[in-house]
Amino acid sequence: MAVKFAANDLAVYGIAHQLPNERVDNAHLLAALAEKCGRFAARKAKSITKHLGIESRYLVRDLTTATSSANPSSIELSKQVISQALAHADMTAADLDYLLTHTCTPHTQVPPNAAWLADVLAYHGPYLELRQACTGFANSLQIASAFCATTPKPVAIVGVETGSVYFDMSKEFIDTEQLVNYVQMGDGAAACIVGPQATDNSNLALLSDIYLGQVGHDKQPGFYLDSGSNDVGEKRMARFHHNTAAVRAQGSQLFELGWQALQSRGYQLDDFAYILPHQANGHIDSLMAKELGIEPQRIINDAKHLGNLGSAAIWVSLSRLIHSGKLTSGDKVAVLGAEATKYLYGGFVYHHK
Repeated sequence: MAVKFAANDLAVYGIAHQLPNERVDNAHLLAALAEKCGRFAARKAKSITKHLGIESRYLVRDLTTATSSANPSSIELSKQVISQALAHADMTAADLDYLLTHTCTPHTQVPPNAAWLADVLAYHGPYLELRQACTGFANSLQIASAFCATTPKPVAIVGVETGSVYFDMSKEFIDTEQLVNYVQMGDGAAACIVGPQATDNSNLALLSDIYLGQVGHDKQPGFYLDSGSNDVGEKRMARFHHNTAAVRAQGSQLFELGWQALQSRGYQLDDFAYILPHQANGHIDSLMAKELGIEPQRIINDAKHLGNLGSAAIWVSLSRLIHSGKLTSGDKVAVLGAEATKYLYGGFVYHHK
């Protein structure tokens, strides 16, 4: 059970996030479901919302139709956040050495989001995309850390999800798994501009102790998105599958392993102003605080109001925290990412300036 630490820390030049359209609360979400699929489906979904503790989210889909395209698209959301992050860094796309993107709900399978985003940014450099969910940020940072060891130029990382369109409001489509997806997930995007740590940028925030590990060998996925070459021949709408029993059995272990990774670097709870975990439900603050023996206010919980943002979740929450004004210079944030597809964990320590 090995954990991989990146060799190099990264300076943070800019970070930004974006949530699409208007806030959709549970009443609105369930009313749309009842109209299309009946009151029984809506009542069942309501019980799931109470269990998950998610009260609202932001969506790219139209709830007045059974199926919907993404509006804004993942490329439009990505352009908004990377433009804001570049402006925050006082840079342009031409200053970037590499463009990295990660998502499990891409605009097209190929070309990747990174290619479409390069087009709209008029970016002529190299790009790479990871087809990954909740720990896409951690793998991207491993790659960025390696790149930044050989060049002084910055790397842009964009995480985005537009998964709300993977739901058909029809009685033929929905079951308990799909209702979990309907009420749990939200859409959003965030971008972070990182570069090598150097003496001339010591005034910038820092990402250190970047780690990644996995314990998924020979285990069934906690969730997955179908319609790969394995099952596209079934000619049905792509859908997420949730194995809630498996996630319940494995999920907390991923946070424990992440915390052990940071402890192995000499960190203790008192070193951190906040703990920022991946948030798959709206109870994460009280549940994790109880396990760690700290106040719930020190656990970042955006899922209660944003839903589970998948590959965008950690970047969105970090951006919201940084721009909230709650942090003071010298504060540290422990980031504990977790992904239930094949049980990955990853994160870093954020040092605020």
